[in-house]
Amino acid sequence: MVEGGAGLAQPIRTDFLAELALQGGPSIRTEPFSWPVVGPEEVAAVQGVVTSGVWGHAMSPECQVTMFEREFAEYYDVGYAITTTSGSTALEVALRAVAVGPGDEVITPALTWVAPQLAAVMVGADPVFVDVKPATYCLDPSGVEAAITPRTKAIIPVHLGGNPCDMDQIMSIADRHDLIVIEDCAQAHGSRYRGRLTGTIGHLGCFSFEKSKLMTAGEGGMVITNDPTWGNGAYRFVNTGMEYGASARVPEGVARWNLRMTEFQAAILRIQLTRLEVERASRSSHAAVLDERISLIPGLSPLERASAQNYYSYVFKYDAAQFSGVPVDMFREALNAEGLPCFSSASHQLAYHPTLFHSPRKSYDGVRLAVAEKARYQEAVGIHGNRALLDTDRGIEDIVGAISKVTDNIGRLL
Repeated sequence: MVEGGAGLAQPIRTDFLAELALQGGPSIRTEPFSWPVVGPEEVAAVQGVVTSGVWGHAMSPECQVTMFEREFAEYYDVGYAITTTSGSTALEVALRAVAVGPGDEVITPALTWVAPQLAAVMVGADPVFVDVKPATYCLDPSGVEAAITPRTKAIIPVHLGGNPCDMDQIMSIADRHDLIVIEDCAQAHGSRYRGRLTGTIGHLGCFSFEKSKLMTAGEGGMVITNDPTWGNGAYRFVNTGMEYGASARVPEGVARWNLRMTEFQAAILRIQLTRLEVERASRSSHAAVLDERISLIPGLSPLERASAQNYYSYVFKYDAAQFSGVPVDMFREALNAEGLPCFSSASHQLAYHPTLFHSPRKSYDGVRLAVAEKARYQEAVGIHGNRALLDTDRGIEDIVGAISKVTDNIGRLL
């Protein structure tokens, strides 16, 4: 299924037809990059759930959800792992567990899918947008410090594309101001920051198992923490008031909801967890090859990366000035036409938008964050790493080939 990155040919291929696929020429790659990976283990796991007749969380030590929570907690070496319906609800559950609510502020990055901001809205808090670092597109700690007010209660750093944020700085800021840190690891399963797994550095970590994620069951989410109060609170809210590890309900009057994962999802994710480290190593190996090869093309540059990143996306910078002024949107479109699954940035969009956020306490009119906007509209190119970087060595050559073909013939796009 997966080949290592060693042994790829070093020179960039130049034997391309000059006619770009966007203009009617042949594509470099005609087969889509496959995702998710489906093996006989997943099929057998789902069949086992079907025949068991236990399709929903049974609150027993032997049910799939409980075993997945236990195995996930063991992998991350935490005391509590609580499954949910999605990564978005995981963020909401984490905020509720630490008692973030109406009138509070939650600091979030500007360049990300909107889940962290809307999770804050769901609990009645106001999201605060902070710019990202030019080198990584992750939350800028200097902006965090400047954004803190008396209403600030939590920080949600997003490990964009699997690239870890500067957690030492963020935790130092949080400690000085007595703030809760909830890591958004929706794209960072298995990523490490200075030897520590992302999700275990802050006070809580949240994960997504949506269809595009590094571990997927189509949907699903997870909250992890070592704090018993927060872990039990999150579990009660997700599981209709049940106590963590028991079948007893808490008294009436305690907030509770039903955000449970199904047995089918948990059975699939248990299998995927066993492959996480092998797949991470393959993606990292292939990403290192792309870093080297893309760096040879004037006008393109990789982002700064952690040594043990798991790649939800492979993101690099495009300098239009080096390519006859061809805008990045046209460059992305040309790459897609060559069969390369790419998009605007590591998470598709700027999170702040005037039609999404309204608060009697805070105005979002005129929010402008320069680095995030430059990434989105001028320079960031993202490749779906969970698909492309898990391909064979030939697939990595296709990526390099598509990029080289477009850059070699960039003038034809004018």
